[in-house]
Parts: sequence; C-alpha cells; structure tokens
Amino acid sequence: MKKIIISISVLLTMILHAQEMEMIDTNGTSYKVSAQNDEFKIERMEGKVVFLEFFGLSCPACKELMPTLISLQEKYPNKLNIMAIEVQNNDVKPINEYKEHYGINYDTFSNYDVGFVVRYIANKAEWKGAIPFLVVIDSKGKVQALKVGITPKEELEAYVEKYSK
Repeated sequence: MKKIIISISVLLTMILHAQEMEMIDTNGTSYKVSAQNDEFKIERMEGKVVFLEFFGLSCPACKELMPTLISLQEKYPNKLNIMAIEVQNNDVKPINEYKEHYGINYDTFSNYDVGFVVRYIANKAEWKGAIPFLVVIDSKGKVQALKVGITPKEELEAYVEKYSK
C-alpha cells in the first residue's frame, strides 16, 4: 500500500509540475526548457513560433525538407526559430559538418545533448521514431501541431503566420 501511495504521489507531482529540461545546441548554447501539459516553453524563444524538428543525417526525406526549412528561417527571422534535433545518434562534429555542407541556418542539436527532451516529446506525442517529425509550438509556447513526414512549404508558412500572433 505504501508503494502505491508513493507512486501516486510521484505521478501527481509529474502532472502538476512542469518538467524542467535543458537543450545544448551543436555550438554549445544552452536553452532551458519548461514543459507541462500542452506547453513547451524554450528559453529565448518567447514571441516566436518554434519548429522543433527531429531529423537524421542519413534520412532522405529530411534532406528533401531541409531547403524549405532554410528558406523559411531566412524569410521569417523575427517570427520563427527552427530547432533541429538529430535523432540517429550522431555526435556534434558530424552534425556541424553536415550543417556547414548544406548551409543550414537554424539551430541543430545532437540527441546526446537533448535526450531527455526527445524522450519527453516521444512519450507525450506517442512518437514512434519516424523522421522527419515536426512539433509546431506557437509564440506563447503552446504545442499546436505534430507532423510526421515532409510538410509542404505552404502549410509550414501558414503555421508561422497563424501562430506568431
């Protein structure tokens, strides 16, 4: 009985209190993350739409989506921040080489440095590992959409316009 009460207490604490996490990008910049229910607030991203993308260096669909993300980041620098997490377990060096090779102009992360964030999202979104996987977060930090696969540019632009208000 004591174990059940402790388990219920731990579960209620997790539900009622925000999860505090940290993301460190491939340039070494740290971002504090606070997540609770359908909110996912990332330090210094307040007021911007965030596309949190799960991708892989060897993923053909991810490479196909990349030029769209690059152009959207260029077009909406004050409304959008793209944060791409490499989830095929590559370290910082190959990710940075990939980023340089393809001219990626948005933040990249190694799963090694944001694993708890990936696990949290995977559990909440019931993500099964398919990539690219996109989490759309509005300018107030509320998760608005979850997308698997290549999302058309027009749809992504509509998210930026709709959720940046």
